[in-house]
Amino acid sequence: MPSCPHRKIRPLGEGAVGDVHLCVDVFRRRLVVVKWLRAEVHEGSEAAVRFQREAQLMSGANFDGVIKVEHFGSDEFGRTWMAMEFVDGVSPAVGIPEGDTWGAHRLLVGVGRSLDELHGLGVVHRDLKPDNVLLRNQANGWDPVIIDLGIAKWLAHEAATATGSVFGTPHYMSPEQFRDTKHVGPATDRYALAVIAFELLSGRLPYDGRSLPELLHQHMEAEIPPLSIAVRGRGRPTVMDAAGNAARVASPNLDVFMRKAMAKAPAGRFGSGREMAAAFRSAAEADGLWYEPPSIEPLFETLARPIVEMRHAGAVHRYDMREGPVVIGRHEACQFVLGSPRMSRLHACIYAHRGRVWIADLQSQNGTQYQGRALGVAVPVPLRADGEGAPIRLYDQDIEVRTLEG
Repeated sequence: MPSCPHRKIRPLGEGAVGDVHLCVDVFRRRLVVVKWLRAEVHEGSEAAVRFQREAQLMSGANFDGVIKVEHFGSDEFGRTWMAMEFVDGVSPAVGIPEGDTWGAHRLLVGVGRSLDELHGLGVVHRDLKPDNVLLRNQANGWDPVIIDLGIAKWLAHEAATATGSVFGTPHYMSPEQFRDTKHVGPATDRYALAVIAFELLSGRLPYDGRSLPELLHQHMEAEIPPLSIAVRGRGRPTVMDAAGNAARVASPNLDVFMRKAMAKAPAGRFGSGREMAAAFRSAAEADGLWYEPPSIEPLFETLARPIVEMRHAGAVHRYDMREGPVVIGRHEACQFVLGSPRMSRLHACIYAHRGRVWIADLQSQNGTQYQGRALGVAVPVPLRADGEGAPIRLYDQDIEVRTLEG
């Protein structure tokens, strides 16, 4: 096994100095998210030092609404990696319809509470944006989780940040962040959260300059544009006008909220995430745009008791997918061990995600076929959900697989 005890299933994202993958932890039978620094980012570099410091600090912390760092290390190629918990959910844009004030408020409550806790412990995120938030599926709807603290700043460790370094995503950066990221504080994160709320409500960013200097000028000098919110009915679908376009209304109280939440001076903004969320709801109610759903449904239906049945060489094996993924291969740690010498030690993986059961090839030497078609590298496909059997071929080994409700 390599130094990193996880095998990649598919990529989740790519950044300037690293990439993130959904992985399987074979030994503990679970999904994890692993972030690797790029090979060219050597172990002694500033980026690697900052990365390892974050991993050390976060691995010993347990923040409400923040993804948990579980362990970290370096692989045999010298690449630094960090393993985090897997969150089964969707992005804010997928889970919160445009103009949904109730959904935007729930996001503000959850993320604001997490930021308050982080700020109380001396942490400033500095790169809050929709890509760094995931809505975790729950029986009572969803809860937001901050899933990436890639450039989080621990105020007690100033030395790790070079003077004048620019970190952040320009569309969500506060005016002071453009001036000097070394001295940003909690108000910077709340500014970014306000930009996210603006985008969810209006379907557009408050500032969308075509160049970095233009964006800088807008964030530092331009007035906060008024919101234009799609009207939502009590049943929550968007109200359409005679021309078939979404009917939009002005929101003077929410505009006042945005002017404070995105004030140019940090001292002019809300003093906490809790205060910010409460002010948002009051403004939405005052504008007549508060629509609380009659019932709260999960983002997607989870499988009550998904059973995967596999038949091979006359034997039947059943696995409850609630207990974790099933790895197929010739390594003794696999849940389904096959003895073919031409198979990879960790050949393929079956796992549950977003209410479906999937199969993925684990970059095996000879590939995996499902229903007669070769699986692409890092491209999982869902198993049939009708209870009918389907063939899996792993080099010279044939398995019949079916999904059942136990």
